[in-house]
Amino acid sequence: MAEGSNVDYWTLVTILGPIILLAVIAWAISSNKSSKASKAQTERDTKALYAEEQKAHEGEPGSGL
Repeated sequence: MAEGSNVDYWTLVTILGPIILLAVIAWAISSNKSSKASKAQTERDTKALYAEEQKAHEGEPGSGL
């Protein structure tokens, strides 16, 4: 700021800080959302992986199967 300007920097920090923080939080929430299709694909892949692991360990002693 210019010389002779009577700016209280704590006022700026107090006002702009929360605004910037809210903007960052809003951006993080919006960029973190994943589609329902990708969640469903993840669930299918996880179930397939578990089934594959279970099939691979079916005859092992102590597997309880």
